[in-house]
Amino acid sequence: MRRRRYLIGLLCVVLGLLCTSTAQRRINDVRAEAVGEELLYLPNEKLLVHFTGGMDSIIADLLWIRCIQYTAEHFKGDGEYLWLYHMCSVITRLDPYFMPVYRYGGIFLSSLKADDDASLKLLRRGMEHCPHDWELPYEAAMIYLLGRRDHPGSHEYAAHYLAMAVETGSAPPFVVEVASSLQSQYDLTEIERRMWEATLQTGDELLRDLAERKLQELVIGETCGKLDEAVAEYRKRLGRSPNSLQDLVRDRVVVELPKDPLGGNYFLDANGAVQNTTLLDARVERSLKNLRRALDMFRKKTDNWPSTLEDLIGEGVMGEIPSHPYAGRTWRYDPGNGDIR
Repeated sequence: MRRRRYLIGLLCVVLGLLCTSTAQRRINDVRAEAVGEELLYLPNEKLLVHFTGGMDSIIADLLWIRCIQYTAEHFKGDGEYLWLYHMCSVITRLDPYFMPVYRYGGIFLSSLKADDDASLKLLRRGMEHCPHDWELPYEAAMIYLLGRRDHPGSHEYAAHYLAMAVETGSAPPFVVEVASSLQSQYDLTEIERRMWEATLQTGDELLRDLAERKLQELVIGETCGKLDEAVAEYRKRLGRSPNSLQDLVRDRVVVELPKDPLGGNYFLDANGAVQNTTLLDARVERSLKNLRRALDMFRKKTDNWPSTLEDLIGEGVMGEIPSHPYAGRTWRYDPGNGDIR
């Protein structure tokens, strides 16, 4: 019975697509002279969505395969990719969480079609739907670094997107290194502050709350930087490193230790760098969300929990296991029930 229903449903989808293609063909007959023989097989995106019969992701998979074929055909042929962005838009309309379409579609649009604007538009839409994937902001950063290097503010935009990639908690070490290098050259604090101050003027209460917290986090980050400078001064004066931040007050390098507006604490980590529990706890939560999401994907894929976190890499669910934000700490994972802390 279930098989029969499935076949009937699939038949309905096929008939729907045929009807859609017929309607689209009539439209295309009118505009054929203007667009030539380009992609007359692709149904209109608004019509298509009504004929998928609840099989949006399956149709999206099939269209993505055709999109890759289309790109390869034109790569070997005329080098024109007139319908590439439209194809990616149709696919991501059907499946808004189809991350590879955003990433590789963005790469194709930028490197093959030389359309950075369309590429960035697609990547930004992907970031809205897939905020935990580091690849999308990374690719956007590469466009600004490589394709728009001569544009005003390109390096600042690149540093901003690289920081977004790092904030996901799943970016590999080389991305963290590039982000750190760029941010040391271009101070993004003022740009970010103005952005969140503008958000405070919106009528959305949730956005205002988020903006207020982000502005407080900026203050905390700046305070960590000032305390790092005080630690360096301490080493210069006394010829040794402080055991704790309280040593800075005791030896009169600073008058008093600042307070965290969000209730956290400043401290020296195992590497002698100034850290803050509010910022680190937020990074811990982001990393845990990414890890739990990857564990769920692994279980759906294999019907089992991984025996170790490294199995997530072997199965292709994660590119790298994020290190614990607190120096010297590690994740505690139970393969029996998939629990991670």
